[in-house]
Amino acid sequence: MKSLSTVPLLSLVLLASGCGGLFHGKEAAERGVAEFHTLYNQGKLAEIYSASHSKMKGAAAEKQFLDLLGAVERKLGKVVQSVNAGFNVRSFNLTTTVVLNQTTTFEKGSGTEVFTFEMDGEKAVLVGYNINSNDLIVK
Repeated sequence: MKSLSTVPLLSLVLLASGCGGLFHGKEAAERGVAEFHTLYNQGKLAEIYSASHSKMKGAAAEKQFLDLLGAVERKLGKVVQSVNAGFNVRSFNLTTTVVLNQTTTFEKGSGTEVFTFEMDGEKAVLVGYNINSNDLIVK
């Protein structure tokens, strides 16, 4: 009878350890967005790419990524403010993914940024970046 009572406790411990990124993912991703914006505002675009996940590097060549951020920088300017507009944290096969939607105000316009991070321990590593902005297109 004693061994049956340890099964739920053991299950809870395994669940918590496997889903640790779920508990810390949003905060880590928010730190990742702040770091992205700091590097962006400092013009350190190559550093953003080099710190990104290999999945991102496989999806976009460095030149493509730098061309995109360069266009954002030229047309919209520096980030003035960014506010969380929604998030999603999910875990599958012991991999936790965090998606943050940000409403971002730049010096010369605004847009919605979507950041996708994958948790690596306590750190959120950038897997994807997307920006939707009318100002980016029409300027």
